[in-house]
Amino acid sequence: MPENIPLSGRPIAVAPSVQRFRRLVTGLDDEGRPTVVSDETCAHVQVIADTPTFAMTDFWRHDKVPVENAGAVDDGLGGPVEISPPPSGSVFRIVEFPPDRVWDDGTGVRSRMVHSTASLDYALVLRGAIWSVLDADERELTAGDVLIQRGTRHLWSNRSDEPCLVAFVLIGGTAV
Repeated sequence: MPENIPLSGRPIAVAPSVQRFRRLVTGLDDEGRPTVVSDETCAHVQVIADTPTFAMTDFWRHDKVPVENAGAVDDGLGGPVEISPPPSGSVFRIVEFPPDRVWDDGTGVRSRMVHSTASLDYALVLRGAIWSVLDADERELTAGDVLIQRGTRHLWSNRSDEPCLVAFVLIGGTAV
């Protein structure tokens, strides 16, 4: 069983209903003053599990700490999409989880969604409800709830009838 959530290898368009996010990035102007250097809809959106309404938006990725903030803007997202962050870095993303009935077709895709990442993850439910499913436990999280995921095997399950938005910060670490 793969450690990471299987991402589509086929070109599948993200559904128009998936929420898009405005991303603003600060930096310095030509005179060295702090300013917004980028203000646009984040383009780094990826379909998950071959389901157009199941998508993640990556906002920023960096390879190491401390982060070098001087110079040109580099969001670290030019390469292939990866679930885990760099070993000494982090990634910030939001995942829109459709109801399970939309993507779980009973052909085994659900079992392939069980994964662990080599990271410490901060998960904040922004909208809706979702279940964190672990081997020996499961808990429902609703808007405003936070889960600290410490490299353990898990699955996310949206048992409601509405999409759920979860913000994640993944910091490089180890899987257990």
